[in-house]
Amino acid sequence: MNINLFWDKLNLPRDLIFETEKLKKSFTEINNLCRLYEKDHKKFCKEILKKENSELWFFYLYSFMACKTYDQYIEKGISEKIFWDTFSDIKFWCENFEKEYRKKGLGEYEWFYHHIDMKLFRLGRLQFQEMELEEDLVGNGIMIKRGTEVLNIHIPQGERLNWNKCEESIQKAEKFWGKDKVYLCHSWLLYPELAELLGENSNICRFAKHFKIIKTDFNEREGEWRIFGKVERVIARYPENTILQKKVKAYLLSGKVLGNGWGILRK
Repeated sequence: MNINLFWDKLNLPRDLIFETEKLKKSFTEINNLCRLYEKDHKKFCKEILKKENSELWFFYLYSFMACKTYDQYIEKGISEKIFWDTFSDIKFWCENFEKEYRKKGLGEYEWFYHHIDMKLFRLGRLQFQEMELEEDLVGNGIMIKRGTEVLNIHIPQGERLNWNKCEESIQKAEKFWGKDKVYLCHSWLLYPELAELLGENSNICRFAKHFKIIKTDFNEREGEWRIFGKVERVIARYPENTILQKKVKAYLLSGKVLGNGWGILRK
């Protein structure tokens, strides 16, 4: 696998590739940065953030390292389809970054650790991230201890949230990891008050019904970012181009907030 084939297979924008290819880089520098990544992710990111056009550097380096990850997939007997489905994520995040900041490149540089390190796989509609809980997760009669190995379910953008497809993904995950794993989801889609806002028959609420909510939090404004494309300080600035945007904007203007829910998959 080489980087040009990687870009071609994912049908990445030619203007993004053109800008990336203009970076002044050497083989030695790329190898040194990749070694730094292997030793310390955080130091790697700090080093890249010092560079002009750091977003293009992140895009290039993660693409470069993805080619090595491809070889590891083949060695482990993991299908090419899973590889391409998993790494299609990079296209969405580059599109999001350009839409929000009017710049080309990859802004979610910390997220792609999981792809490169083979800790995250997309199996059909859903992504599954291998992780250990960093703190106890307690609530609603459930206790999951810190350090427990879990599969964190993510819902990538680009498709409708159809539960039948989600169920197919979960079945694939159970074949991949086994049924005994704890399957969790931490998302704005699991925020309980969405049922009041959207109606219980919405695809979002149908999805949420398959999880037992452990607790909620307000640490991020992910819901606003996902619905409107960016987070505004002034709620009135949000667009009203879709029914969902209109409902959520009115909800926020009434003084309410969107939070996130932690849920455990019902089996």
